[in-house]
Amino acid sequence: MDWLSDLTAALGGTLYPYLGSIATAMVACALVVLHGDIQSFIRARIRNWHFLLRTLLYVALIAFGYGLLITVVAPWLATQLSGLSAHWLLAVVTLTFLFIGVWAERHRQI
Repeated sequence: MDWLSDLTAALGGTLYPYLGSIATAMVACALVVLHGDIQSFIRARIRNWHFLLRTLLYVALIAFGYGLLITVVAPWLATQLSGLSAHWLLAVVTLTFLFIGVWAERHRQI
């Protein structure tokens, strides 16, 4: 069983240089799955607004809101992930992407 521990440590260790990209991908994937719910929530509240105002709000939400969220949350998440041991890092990254994939499937995003 030592070989399995060594393998997970080696694989988890290879993830550390890419934590910024991994965290960005996690946040972006979560936003992709949540986008439909967020859009429905916003659409229900601004349905009676003028077309130009609805369009401006949508652009602001997508371009600036999501962009700001990714640029703020991803570095924080990368910092949190960097505190994990290599074994746990591999498990957390794998399970997080599996969870997001199942979540996307249930939200009919795949």
